[in-house]
Amino acid sequence: MQTIEIPREDWGHRLNEFTAIHEGWLVTLDIMGAELGVQPEIVNLPLLGVSADRVNHDGTIAVSVARSRSEHFTHIIEGVTRIYLERTDDGADAALQIESADATKALLRFRATALPETVDGIVAHG
Repeated sequence: MQTIEIPREDWGHRLNEFTAIHEGWLVTLDIMGAELGVQPEIVNLPLLGVSADRVNHDGTIAVSVARSRSEHFTHIIEGVTRIYLERTDDGADAALQIESADATKALLRFRATALPETVDGIVAHG
């Protein structure tokens, strides 16, 4: 497994790229902290997108998923200080780890990891 830090100045571009590649993939989002333990926030729902605040550049990251064709959910992570991309040894994206100033971590994982070019049948939800 490889862990790559995404520089803050690249968050917008890299998260847009991540979204374009993985939209529709099933994801789980766990929030971890000393006082919280591990709290599942999203469990096996199709990814709509991960984005950085482009207006205020205040370290806010939004993770959006589809609960159904007409119902969406967005989890907001504030005070983000670092974002890491975890990749398998063969180069497939495995997870995004998002760290906040208050020492909480959000871990966005795929139900299954695969190189995008090997995935067939992923349908965007509208």
